[in-house]
Amino acid sequence: MFGIGKKLFGAKRAVKKLENRDLMQAIVGGCLLVAAADGEISKNEGAQIDLQIRANKNLEHFGSEITSQVNLFTEQLQAGFRLGRMNILREIREIAGNPADAEEVFVNMLTVAEGDGSISDAEMKVLAEIGNTLGLRLKDFGIDA
Repeated sequence: MFGIGKKLFGAKRAVKKLENRDLMQAIVGGCLLVAAADGEISKNEGAQIDLQIRANKNLEHFGSEITSQVNLFTEQLQAGFRLGRMNILREIREIAGNPADAEEVFVNMLTVAEGDGSISDAEMKVLAEIGNTLGLRLKDFGIDA
């Protein structure tokens, strides 16, 4: 009897992980794009992103996969910003049809942008681009772009 319950729990967790993988990738990528807006991702920004994503209840079951995704996107951005940006935008477009996921990605990005107390022009440009890609009205988030 216990074996069936354990298998069912494991199956439910696997399904949830599959459902939220696109969201996790979009959040990680979006946050890194904002962090890289000034030309580099500082250690503080990287640590903030990692902490922020690990605190997200919708993503808690990914564990070390989050770190792997952060590392992958960071490496792609560093190897060639345009290529990394393209890969991240593909991930973000995958969740654009889900308003709740789109909002969650954008708010996470906004949190990273506001991490140092203000949003730079470069960060604002990234936020505007992603907000438009996600079909969001920036004014709904207190942004006049």
